Amino acid sequence: MNTEPEIANETPDGVTDEAEARYRADSEALSQQAREQMSRREWDGALGTYERLLTLQMAAEDRAGLARTRNDMASVYLAQREWQKALELLERALPAMQEAGEREQEAVALNNLAAAHQELGDWRTALETYETALALRQELEDPVGEAKTLRNIGVLHGQRGNMMQAKLYLNRALITAKNARSQELVKVIRKSLSQLQRRRR
Repeated sequence: MNTEPEIANETPDGVTDEAEARYRADSEALSQQAREQMSRREWDGALGTYERLLTLQMAAEDRAGLARTRNDMASVYLAQREWQKALELLERALPAMQEAGEREQEAVALNNLAAAHQELGDWRTALETYETALALRQELEDPVGEAKTLRNIGVLHGQRGNMMQAKLYLNRALITAKNARSQELVKVIRKSLSQLQRRRR
């Protein structure tokens, strides 16, 4: 799962002006360290770094930051196929993102939440959540995010044996990714289409 971690644009509630620069520097350093650990697939190390970041954000009463970090931690659990742990983190993070108006992060969380439901076999909730994520990404004019969610919906339909719907969504994803000039995503979607064709034989 792809995450898009960011640092809060506003000063967290519990951070004074004097401490703001230090807080931002420390939180950015921990966030960057965790992202690097994830890129090396050092899952336990990434989780440990995220735990340290959570402690820092709790002390600063940075509600939006806490929500984003929980979203990023959920991505680690998704990568490890620990679906229930990911689901629990995302369900905690989502309301805080909505309250803070973190709409891009909300879309990422919704997409990941849908993936967790999908892997746990809750197809109906997964599809409804993907559709919510898709609408939000379209509203935000985020073509790369839109293509990712379209692909996920296509894969879900394929797993359910709805081949026509799967092909429809995957082709929409491919067109959207091409228009966004995201070559890596185009490759991923083409692979999904190829797997769908093999499944139909």
